[in-house]
Parts: sequence; structure tokens; C-alpha cells
Amino acid sequence: MTDLNDRITELEIKAAHQDQQINDLSEMVSEQWKLIEKLGGQLTKANDRIESLENNVPGEKSSLLDEKPPHY
Repeated sequence: MTDLNDRITELEIKAAHQDQQINDLSEMVSEQWKLIEKLGGQLTKANDRIESLENNVPGEKSSLLDEKPPHY
């Protein structure tokens, strides 16, 4: 009977460790997803900015953001 109790105890310990690992992995995935969404937003903004700079028509007055600062 002791052998059976030891095996059950060992299985319970393994199950508890696996539960903790699943929770840790779930947290990591959640944090990484938030980071992916943030980086996706930054990439969209950067792409929009690049497109606006590429579409700047020569001869038209450029925006103040495109002008060089006075110290140049």
C-alpha cells in the first residue's frame, strides 16, 4: 500500500508542476501578444510616415515636419 501512496503522491506533484508550467506559459503568451499588438501599431505608424514622405510631390510646399531645422 505504501508503494501505491508514493506513486499517487509523485503523480500529484507532477500534476501540480505541470499546472504551474501551463500557467507560466499562458502568462508569457499573453504578454507576448500584447507586445506584438504594440509593435504592430508602431509599424503601421512608421509605414504611414514613410508613405507620406514618399508621396511628397516635388514643387509643392513641403510640410514643416519635412523641413530641415535652421541649424543645418
